[in-house]
Amino acid sequence: MSGIFINFRKQDEPGFAALLQRELSRCFGTTVVFYASTTIRPGDNYEFGLLDGVRRAQVLVAVIGPRWLSTPHESGGRAVDHRTDWVRREIAEALSRGTRVIPILINDVERLTNATLPDDISHLVKCQYLRLRHDNLEYDLARIIAELGMHIGDRSQPDSLNQ
Repeated sequence: MSGIFINFRKQDEPGFAALLQRELSRCFGTTVVFYASTTIRPGDNYEFGLLDGVRRAQVLVAVIGPRWLSTPHESGGRAVDHRTDWVRREIAEALSRGTRVIPILINDVERLTNATLPDDISHLVKCQYLRLRHDNLEYDLARIIAELGMHIGDRSQPDSLNQ
């Protein structure tokens, strides 16, 4: 079981997803964190790899930045509205399996609403979220790490969270 699956859009604040991958891997180990570009090996079937990663995860973190909803699909419209959108497919798979999904809102991104999401991922609006802000990075990372640790078996609390 991979533990933590990091779901993100490459067109939307990918630096925050990479930062999460680095910090979560440092705290929990690289085998616990699924991050597509480092977990799926060159030549492997990425479709199988992504879905298998979601199915094996205990928690999916959905990194949601300012362009998460508005990123266009190659055939027109918003990417999230297309069933072929991998971000949507990963979240829908996790939700359908009862996997814990934690939205990580980047900086001042507003919460999602039912009106903005397709039905198969509309439950995402009911999931309690965490924030990751550039001006509060250490505290936010410590809180995210502590929360994820409770769900993957590591109950240690980083010292910076208790300040």
